[in-house]
Formats: sequence, C-alpha cells, structure tokens
Amino acid sequence: MKLRMIKACFVQLAVLSLFACAVVNDEPALDERLAEYGYRPGENVEKVDSYQVGDWQYLDERHLIFGNGEDHYLLSLNANCPALQSAEHLAFKPRSAALRRLDDAIFSNATTLAHCEIEAISKVYPSE
Repeated sequence: MKLRMIKACFVQLAVLSLFACAVVNDEPALDERLAEYGYRPGENVEKVDSYQVGDWQYLDERHLIFGNGEDHYLLSLNANCPALQSAEHLAFKPRSAALRRLDDAIFSNATTLAHCEIEAISKVYPSE
C-alpha cells in the first residue's frame, strides 16, 4: 500500500514538473515592448503634476504608457487589469492634486468600467 502511494506521488510530481516546463512566457520583456513603441525606460517618479491624458498606449495587462502633452510615463499597475486591453478611455482618480502610486487608473469602453491601482510611475524617453 505504501509503495503504491509513493509511486502515485512520483507520478503526480512528474506530471507537475512537465506542466511547469511547458508553461513558457512568449511575451517580450517590458523594455522590448517599450522599444517597439519608440521609448526607453527612465527613472521612477514620485508624482505627476499634470496628468491630463493626451495619449496612451496599452503594453500588457499591468503596464501602459501615457502622455500628458509634455512628457510620457510608464504606469505599472498593482495587479493584472484585463479591462485595460479593450479600454477606449483612460482617466485617473488621484487622492491629491498630483497623480501618485496607489491612485486609481480608470479604464472604460462601452460596456466596462474598471479601476486599477497604480503600483509605480516611471518616466520614459523617446528612443534615439
């Protein structure tokens, strides 16, 4: 009986190991995705005083680039935000006069409204 349980455990472990090996992330790294849109990463910033959205670009479910007419920023969200991919509009709900980490990014389209918390804000610069 014990031998049968040990064999069953080994089989389960082998199956889990094969499954783990099969899960491969084919998405390019964040720096590569930024480069695809003509940007290179910059420094983290504590706040963005002017956060009116001039333009924005989806990168993945946790990252987007937004421009305020003067500069461009990379927003990293605290968790995956599936609504981001199909969003048509972007707005922010800051807790003070400036946009900061832990404020909400709000994504919407004709059928969805989602609030996603900002984990970090970084400046991005045009690639040369």
